[in-house]
Amino acid sequence: MSAVWYCTRQRAGPLVKECRALRPRFSPLDDQYTRSEKADFKRRYRSAVCQTPVDRLELRLGLFGFEGTHYELSFDDEHLPRTFKGVRRVLSNLLKRCKRWRNGRPFDYVYAIEYGTQHCRYHVHLVLRDSEFSPAEVRYLWRQGDVQDFPVLLKHGGYRRLAKYFNKEPSDGYFLPVGRHKWSCSRTLTAKLPEPETWEDSSGVIRYPRHTLWASSLDGPQNFNNEFGSYYYYSWIEPKKNGALYLE
Repeated sequence: MSAVWYCTRQRAGPLVKECRALRPRFSPLDDQYTRSEKADFKRRYRSAVCQTPVDRLELRLGLFGFEGTHYELSFDDEHLPRTFKGVRRVLSNLLKRCKRWRNGRPFDYVYAIEYGTQHCRYHVHLVLRDSEFSPAEVRYLWRQGDVQDFPVLLKHGGYRRLAKYFNKEPSDGYFLPVGRHKWSCSRTLTAKLPEPETWEDSSGVIRYPRHTLWASSLDGPQNFNNEFGSYYYYSWIEPKKNGALYLE
């Protein structure tokens, strides 16, 4: 009887994340050590497609495809809030203004509030879809200070680069409250995320396209083998249907 590999594939726009695991089975003959090791393997190597906040945000950024822009919104001295709640209030007003600008139509967004320790100032990171807002429109709608814009998808790091950046800021209990979410996104964006594909296979080989815009295993070693089981993971970004996209 051939081994059964449990496979999971998650798509989010052009981003594809896939893992395959040969998971151990418990036996009445297992001693305490063996049973503990098998349980630890199953716990640690369930799936890599969506385990951490970085994984979850990476998938949502992937839903922007090739038209996501990352805006850094800064405050001038006149409009700089003193508290985290003050920044949330300003951001809430901005999102309402954006919706009015679109005549009440919903739109996709991701945001994160950061407190820069170097300059001791709050600022906001916002991701929007190019077909819904242009950089000129964002500059018009943000009335609190300066706006800088950057592409979400770069050649090095894929969507994961920005997902890691949004999750880097630790909560200090004062400027950034403990327990608050490091980022948030619109319901319209989450609703676009398809359910993961799951199936069983006789092979642990992950086959991905020869030509990709970006391909990687996750941070740290993701291919793992021991006497109890095996685990493999890979992710990649497929090019546009009409040809590869040039990225900086």
